[in-house]
Amino acid sequence: MPFVLALLWCSLAFADRLVPELDPGRFGMLERELQLNREQAGLLRAARLAYVSELDLIREERAAALSAAGQDRIEAALRGELILDRTERRSLQAAVRKVEAPFRRRAAQELDTLILTAAITMPEDSGQAQEAFRALRREAWLQPWGLGTKGRAGGGEGVDLLRLLDEALQPGGALSGGLREDWAPFLSDWATEIDRYLNGPALELADAFDRHAIAKLQGVGVPEAEAAVAAQLATLERIHRRHAEALAQIIEASLDPAAGSRWMLSVYDATWPWMGIGNVRREALWIASTIQDQTVVDSALSALAASEKSLLPLVQGGVDDARTRRDTEARVLNPLLPPDEGIPTPARIALLSKTGAIGEVANETSHTLRMLLTKNQRLQMESDLLVGDRRRR
Repeated sequence: MPFVLALLWCSLAFADRLVPELDPGRFGMLERELQLNREQAGLLRAARLAYVSELDLIREERAAALSAAGQDRIEAALRGELILDRTERRSLQAAVRKVEAPFRRRAAQELDTLILTAAITMPEDSGQAQEAFRALRREAWLQPWGLGTKGRAGGGEGVDLLRLLDEALQPGGALSGGLREDWAPFLSDWATEIDRYLNGPALELADAFDRHAIAKLQGVGVPEAEAAVAAQLATLERIHRRHAEALAQIIEASLDPAAGSRWMLSVYDATWPWMGIGNVRREALWIASTIQDQTVVDSALSALAASEKSLLPLVQGGVDDARTRRDTEARVLNPLLPPDEGIPTPARIALLSKTGAIGEVANETSHTLRMLLTKNQRLQMESDLLVGDRRRR
């Protein structure tokens, strides 16, 4: 079992590669959103083609480097086509992680060049364009970074507060009934600050993840490497926390305290997804957006509200534990990862107890929601949510 878990952890860790990476198709959407003239659209398309060409070259060179470092042998072992002893396997995994940083930096540089080139085609006073380019940088970094978060530190990487706000305002969402234009401007400072982070310090966090993975594989310098990850995650999570809590106060003033609490629960779920509090809301959102029977929808939302009222103190306790361990002990705590040397620490056991209590409330609410549906509706919900979960991962 430890062998399988180690391989699984390594495969999950691969999820943050190649970061940052932007889907070139987004620029076609951007042309329409910004209503560009012919000259601006032509410059934007030229920048996009140059970006695609350079990224293809980076990807090709990276694939060759990973293969030379041993990734092909690791994948063969995962498929059961090759047997590697523990020492060789861990050595190959460490070698693969070591070759990542230069390609990540080149990808970041190409992204910066693309955004800078695109930005100079816009009028200087175009606030809409500036936010659009910030959104592109967030998409390139945060969406792929969020993949595999449950199997990693889960301390803020992959979190996009504006995307969370969009989701929260959907029917059945944490803030359904609110108006985005009322609250989105209060996250503009977050968008500016996170853009500065992604344009520099984000590379340091990515490097810290690599060094931590390599240290664990080699069994050398693990505490120091984990302390570096904890420090980097603290910087990122505090950016999210400061602006999310400020928005929660605005939401509480314009709606009610419960709405602010629901918003913070959605932020906690995105920041520390290993707590497992998001599935219940996704089930309730599915019911609210799919089921035509208003009585069923009202019952689902009522059950969700009662559940979240019970969950809030439990989740806050788990969040406080994770933050305290990160800030005072320079450790990251994720109960989904195998414990160091197979021995659970008291802090890990305490957090597992808290997540167990969270899971009991969530499972009870999920059962209540499912009992509101017919068998076919339950099957359809499970299928739809499974597809959505795969997309998120």
